[in-house]
This record gives sequence, C-alpha cells and structure tokens, in this order.
Amino acid sequence: MAKNNQDLMVPGNAIERSHKNIFEIANFMLSELHFPYVIFLEGSNFLTENISIERPDGRIVVLNYDSGALNRLDRLSSANYGMPFNTNLCVNKFIKHKDRTIMLQAASIYTTGNGSRWKPEEIFDIMLEISETSLQMLGRDIFKQITKK
Repeated sequence: MAKNNQDLMVPGNAIERSHKNIFEIANFMLSELHFPYVIFLEGSNFLTENISIERPDGRIVVLNYDSGALNRLDRLSSANYGMPFNTNLCVNKFIKHKDRTIMLQAASIYTTGNGSRWKPEEIFDIMLEISETSLQMLGRDIFKQITKK
C-alpha cells in the first residue's frame, strides 16, 4: 500500500499516450510540410530547474530537475528528436543521409519548467504562433501550386 505522505509519485501513462497520439497525427500529415502538434506540460515531472516545495507539514522538499526518479522530459524528447523544448518546431525538418532525404515531424513541446502553472494567455500566444507558422506553410504550398499552372 502506498504511503500517503510520500514526497514523489510515479507518473502515469500520459507520456505513452502522448507518443501514440503524436505518431497517429504524424501519419495523417505525412504529405504536409508542417506538423502543428503542440504539447503543454506542467508539474514537477517536467522541470528544467530545481525547485523547493513546502509540504503541508512544513517540511521543505527539493525537487531536482535532473532526477531520474522524478523528471520525465527525457521520455518525451524522442517525440521531438531531441530538439529544444519551448520552441516552435512546426516546420518539418529534412535530413540528408547518403542518397536519401528523411523528413522529421517534431512535436513542439512546451513546459513551464519550474513547476508553475500555465497562464491562459501564455498558451494562447504559443498557439497563435504555431497557427501563423502553419498558415505560412500552407500558403507556400498554394503558391507553388498556382505558379506551376
């Protein structure tokens, strides 16, 4: 039986579900040059710096961002090919390898990083930027189609 006063809690399957969702949408968008998939993370499992938390009993618990028992950012970094977090990665990347070109569809993963909560206006600003990038990529496609005729 789990202790009610434990300081750390093992995360659930939300990360695995995120990977499944990312891959399903990526397959749907294989013919596109952009991938507007965004994930917003918050909480102690997605820290980018150490924080201290005061428990109800007054004890101070230090949460280390690089603790393997706590941080789960490394579990999601494969969804963006190890590219930076908190970055608009909506435009697909193309990697040349020998005689091949490989398209990478990276999820844009945003985290509050210090355990704080997202503010609605922060989410709005990020979603607006992703939307504008998507529309620019769609506009390029339309322009290419028009100029071919």
